[in-house]
Parts: sequence; C-alpha cells; structure tokens
Amino acid sequence: MHTLCQELLAGKAHTLKYNEGDVKKDTALSFRVPRRLKADLEKVALNEGRSLSQVCEALLAGGLGAYKKEGPPYLQRLLSHQKRDVSE
Repeated sequence: MHTLCQELLAGKAHTLKYNEGDVKKDTALSFRVPRRLKADLEKVALNEGRSLSQVCEALLAGGLGAYKKEGPPYLQRLLSHQKRDVSE
C-alpha cells in the first residue's frame, strides 16, 4: 500500500476535515495514476463504504491542508517517498 495511505489509515499523518460546509462541485479533475495506487484507493473506498471519488477528494483535501500548513517541505517529503516506493 502507498506510504501516505498507510500513514493516513494508521492515524499517523493528518486529521482530515472534509465537507464541513456546502461545497459546490463545479469542475472535473482527471489524471493518470499507477494501477497499484488505484487498487489501493479502491480498497479504502470499499472498506469505508464510500465511492472512489469521495475517497480521492478527501485525501486530496487532506494533503492540500497539510501542504498549506507545512509548505513546500511537505510536498518534497511526499515526492521523496514516491521515488523510494518506485525504486523498491
């Protein structure tokens, strides 16, 4: 499982605050991810009884919140984890 997902699920990374108010969804976001990451996200969605979209949106919002709090070092740390995960 992806390291960030493991940290989030273990409660070690960040507290997610999601959909605290009315959020108008008025645009789409589309990008490609590795097959394994998608499979891991689908497992999370199944375990949580949520849609894949809901899980992805919550994780993106949580990551963005952490970035706003910590700044560029947060993203650099995530990207360095990604490089290590790919090389293993």
